[in-house]
Amino acid sequence: MAKSEEPELTVYYRYLASLLERSDDDNFRALLKEARRVSKGEYETSLYDHQQAFRLLWHHLDHRGYLHRAHRDARTRLASGRAAPDEAADLELFLTIYAGVRANPAPTT
Repeated sequence: MAKSEEPELTVYYRYLASLLERSDDDNFRALLKEARRVSKGEYETSLYDHQQAFRLLWHHLDHRGYLHRAHRDARTRLASGRAAPDEAADLELFLTIYAGVRANPAPTT
């Protein structure tokens, strides 16, 4: 693909620029936002840009051990029955993605 044909990564670069400045909680909320956008097809730019932003956030949070804790906390929160409907939907989406990623890990190079 020629340089002029490469997809624009506006959202990806926005997250990349602030990744280390933001708290893990803020980055997790951003991850959920990107998961919702991709699952609903509601793109600010392009599907590819939002997928790359999601991958960036996922990789960062996974390497910090945050996703493991978030998985445990999400299951506990849902089991308590105290999550608001929007929060419950976000947590269920996260748990679905988490289970899929853990069941089918990306190949290492």
